[in-house]
Amino acid sequence: MHKRSATVVTLAPLVVLAAVAPAAHADTTVGDARITSVTFGKATTGVGATLGASVGVTLTATDDSGIDSVIGPKIVGPDGLVIRPTRKACTVQSATTVQCVYSFPLSPDGTDAQDLRNSSAGAWHFEAKAVAADGDSHHVSPGVPLSVKRHATLVAAQATPEPVGKGDKLTVTGWLRRADWDTNVWDDYAGKSVALQFRKSGTDTFTTVKKVTTDSLGELRTTVTANSSGTWRWRFTGNTVATGATSQGDRVVVS
Repeated sequence: MHKRSATVVTLAPLVVLAAVAPAAHADTTVGDARITSVTFGKATTGVGATLGASVGVTLTATDDSGIDSVIGPKIVGPDGLVIRPTRKACTVQSATTVQCVYSFPLSPDGTDAQDLRNSSAGAWHFEAKAVAADGDSHHVSPGVPLSVKRHATLVAAQATPEPVGKGDKLTVTGWLRRADWDTNVWDDYAGKSVALQFRKSGTDTFTTVKKVTTDSLGELRTTVTANSSGTWRWRFTGNTVATGATSQGDRVVVS
């Protein structure tokens, strides 16, 4: 385990995405009751080593006789972990339609059977059953997919020497880590490809200069030629179990 300390990136607030329709092959239907939409606050949620997050879900269901109840809402992880909502509220929208809003807690602290483990990272799904007043029903199972990942962080890029002469060599370093839900620490993330990016002074766009692979300690180090003043940063695109991450930049003046 790496012994240095680093600032943990704060998780971004949830944002509403477009509704995701349940896959046809995943439905069990009786009569004309339908769960017409399932909307996640975020398609992908990253969770840190100690601080939890939440998944917001909005469900809309309809039937010509009206919806009597929505039962069994849950999200299920790739390792079979089941999480029930801590907050739920259903509102009758019309004589035929109801809308339910849920909040599912995602905690990595290991104090409860519902807490995340490393094996929980990846593809999850939401499941629920709408039951109509006339007995019709629609069961979304195995459900609508979402992604829960271990949060990754990149320490701010460091470029030396500063300032540097035009045409001279510049060394850029960094450090990639990700949350470990089993031990509640930030682990070095070894063997991952990370892009070194540069934004020339006076411009708005970062361009990838090269790809660098983290060493066994999650560290990044490479040498480039300094041709223009500007800002250097690292960018990790993420994968199926870890979120992407972008470091703070280091501005270097080329003389």
